Amino acid sequence: MKILLVIDRLTNPHAGTEGQFLLLIKLLQQAGCELRVLILADSEWLRANPLPCATSIVGSSSVKSLKTWWRIYRVARQAKADGFDLAHIFFNDASVICPPMFALAGIKSIISRRDMGFWYTPMYRKLLPLTGKYVACALSNSRAVAEVTGAVERIPAAKLRVIYNGFNRSFNSSASIPELESLRATGAQIFGLVANIRPIKRMQDAISALARLDLNHNPHLVIIGAGDATELTSLASQLGVVERVHFLGSRSDIPECLQYLCAGLLCSESEGFSNAIVEYQFAGLPVICSRTGGNPEAVSHGETGWLYEVGDVPALSAAMASVLQEPERAAAMGAAAKQQAESRYTISAMLNQHLALYRELTGAVQ
Repeated sequence: MKILLVIDRLTNPHAGTEGQFLLLIKLLQQAGCELRVLILADSEWLRANPLPCATSIVGSSSVKSLKTWWRIYRVARQAKADGFDLAHIFFNDASVICPPMFALAGIKSIISRRDMGFWYTPMYRKLLPLTGKYVACALSNSRAVAEVTGAVERIPAAKLRVIYNGFNRSFNSSASIPELESLRATGAQIFGLVANIRPIKRMQDAISALARLDLNHNPHLVIIGAGDATELTSLASQLGVVERVHFLGSRSDIPECLQYLCAGLLCSESEGFSNAIVEYQFAGLPVICSRTGGNPEAVSHGETGWLYEVGDVPALSAAMASVLQEPERAAAMGAAAKQQAESRYTISAMLNQHLALYRELTGAVQ
C-alpha cells in the first residue's frame, strides 16, 4: 500500500502531533507500506534529521500564496502518476490547501485533527468548510475532537473517525535522573506536569494549587516541557513556593522522569486528547486534570484520577491534597490507570486501525 503523508512542518519531535507523525512513519514502514512525505515548510530540525523515506519540501506554507497551491498540485500529480491514491494530512495549512489540490489529481485525503480547534481563526472557519468538501475522512484522536471538527468544518458524521494515540512505553527502569534523585532524597512528594509552556496549558493553576497545600507533606512540582518559564517563576516567587517548582525543559527521557512522581497533572483550558495523560497512565500514576476536551474520555473521576473544572484552583489543590493524604488510594488509582492504558493505547491497536482505514478508502486487499 502506498501512502502520501503530509504535514506543515517538523520542528520538534517531542511535540504531540509531530511525535505521532514520526511514529506513524516508522510503524507504516514496518508494516510494509511505501511512503512518501510532503512537508510544506523546511526547518533546521528536518535538515539535521532527514526522514527515512522519500521526502519533498514545498518551501512555502501560506494559504494566501498561489505558488503554494500550484506547487502542491504538481507534487500531487507526480504522486498519482507514481501510484499514490491516498494522502494523510496533518496540521492546519496543509489541511486547507491539499484536499482540493489532491482531488484534482485523483488522490483521496484524510485530515487529522488532534485538538479542540484553538487555532480556528476567522480565515480558517471560512476556508475549511469549503476545502473540507474534498476530504474523504476526518480522523480525530478523541470523540470530543471529532465533534468539534464536524461542527466547525461541517464534515458529515459518516466521514468522522476516531483512533486513539498509540504509545510504546519501553523505558529504562534503572535510569537515574539526577535532579529528581536529589528531590526524592529530601522526602519530596513530586507532582509532575508534562507540557510545553503555553498560556493554554494554564500552568499557573498548578503553581497556585501547590501553594495551597500543607507543606508538611513536602510537595514539589516538576514541569517538563519547552518554553519561557519567567512568568511562572515570578508567580512561584510571589506565592512563596519558588524553591518547590522545578523546570526541567524539553526532554527525551520523560518515561524515566515519571518514575519519580506521585501524580501527573494537566491544567489545560483546552485539550484534544492529551499524550501526557497517557504517558502518566502508562507510568502507573493517578491523573489530576481539567474537565475539558478528550480528558474525560481518558480519566474516570474517582477511579483512575480526578477531574476538575478548568481554572478551579481550590478543586485542583484538593485533589493534590488527596494524593498526599491517601497515598494507598492514589496508588490504586494509578494501577487502574496503567491497566486501562495497556489495554486501550497500544501501538498495535493504533497501527491496525490506521491500516484498516487506509484499506477501506483505497479498496486495498489485506
